[in-house]
Amino acid sequence: MDKRRLGRTNLMATQVGFGGTWIAELVTQKATEVVRHAFDLGINYFDTARWDGDSEEKIGEALQDVRNQCIIATKTGNRTKRESLKDFTVSLNKLRTDNVDILQLHGIDDEKTLNKTMSEDGALQTCKHAQREGLANFIGITGHKPRVLAKAVATGEFDTVLIPLNVVTPQALEELLPATKAHDVGVVAMKPLSAKIANLITCLYQPSLSLISQETELKTLLGETAEEQVNSALRFVLSQDVSTVIPGLRSLGEVEIATKTGTTYKGLTAEEQKRFSFALGNYCRDCGLCIPCPEGINIPAVLRFQMLHDNYGLKNWSRKLYSGLEGKADKCNRCGQCEPRCPYNLRIEAKLWKAKQDLVRESQ
Repeated sequence: MDKRRLGRTNLMATQVGFGGTWIAELVTQKATEVVRHAFDLGINYFDTARWDGDSEEKIGEALQDVRNQCIIATKTGNRTKRESLKDFTVSLNKLRTDNVDILQLHGIDDEKTLNKTMSEDGALQTCKHAQREGLANFIGITGHKPRVLAKAVATGEFDTVLIPLNVVTPQALEELLPATKAHDVGVVAMKPLSAKIANLITCLYQPSLSLISQETELKTLLGETAEEQVNSALRFVLSQDVSTVIPGLRSLGEVEIATKTGTTYKGLTAEEQKRFSFALGNYCRDCGLCIPCPEGINIPAVLRFQMLHDNYGLKNWSRKLYSGLEGKADKCNRCGQCEPRCPYNLRIEAKLWKAKQDLVRESQ
């Protein structure tokens, strides 16, 4: 499998890596088989987290004898130096190693949290201590808000960034990826196969919705079979300026499909370039600064579904998603509080009105 340079770390990561979240659902023997199968088929980048159940332990067991051939990245979700140091100590033990390649701050999704973790008593100090002591080679940051992560990248403190990116979640392309390129920060793309359907609340969020689906419109976008859909979704991400993409893998079959894409990808075809060319215009970047709405409208979700309807042509799917949403657009009383908060100067009220017309019509 081709490898890509992971920013200024100069590590060479396989262009498809392994996301370790879902192996926590598997019994240990099956999980270690899945992880080892990924390694045997060429994957060398493995991402896990202290809070991902027993994912660290399973990855550590599966890769113990080939540790020096792998790039292992883990995370701490605690914000203080003291608590994150406890996290990291446990992580090293679970991973059966005396060193990780990348230690990441987990789920930094607002500036307040970023500032806290970067304070004198923040979790960043644990990362720096680990780096000085040779326990971690590089420092990374993860989150779901490109605008916040772009600010983090600009501080010069982080060597890598982990961000959601997929065919219907393009926000990182506009602001964050240019920042990472300017600062030579390695980009790891997560959630290549799932669409966000709710708002993030700290590190706890509603489950994402899989793009690998029997929905007719998604088949038109990505392909008829599950394998075709996975291949298309991964190829879109690999066509962007990222170092590696880490789908969450939980079976031998999933590993084989993902590694096949990673092994064969050499660039998009002309047909794919045309299919994946979307005119997004002045769209919602999902920064969340427009909420809370006094009427309880889930503004980012409404605008997200409107984007799926207008820009991607996923009309029936967007209406189905909207039908299950709490805080719909019809509650808007044009109070005017949201628009001044929007850093992108969106006409939010007009967009909510349009969503009410487009999405409610066939969802009720």
